[in-house]
Amino acid sequence: MTDTDETWEEVVKGVKPLKTNRFVDSIDAKEVVIRHDKITTVTFDTLKKYHSVEKDDFSQMDGSLAKRFKREDFRIEATLDLHGMTEKSAFEEVCDFIKSAYNQGKRCVLIVTGKGYDDTLFSEKGVLRKSVPNWLSHTEISSLILAYKNPSEAKGGAGALYILLRKKS
Repeated sequence: MTDTDETWEEVVKGVKPLKTNRFVDSIDAKEVVIRHDKITTVTFDTLKKYHSVEKDDFSQMDGSLAKRFKREDFRIEATLDLHGMTEKSAFEEVCDFIKSAYNQGKRCVLIVTGKGYDDTLFSEKGVLRKSVPNWLSHTEISSLILAYKNPSEAKGGAGALYILLRKKS
């Protein structure tokens, strides 16, 4: 034995292994009602199956699907316009809209935030344009979204989000 082995033996001499199993082998699927005041439900399997997606992240799609999405070949099946809404009411609307569209089997939706353009530094304009992409990674709805990006200028450009939802399983 070397000096380091003897030192290690001396360090761990009084250590006893833990007797509890800290790992869960499986989680039973349950029906989870996300909002108690809404009929819309999403299964727990759907929520735990997918991880959240970032803007312009097409890693969860195969090549041809990503190409179609980037070219905006998907027909927009529902649109939500957030103009004139407060941040709090807009958050609730976005969550309800995404869950409702998913449960109706819609594939592609558009959320119009508006550009909120103001050229002054540290402007409070464009609050929704900055916030909505963060909300799409919220645990309540992120698992329902496959990808999102800003659409072409004809469909709203920087003032909108073109969203591809997962297929309803």
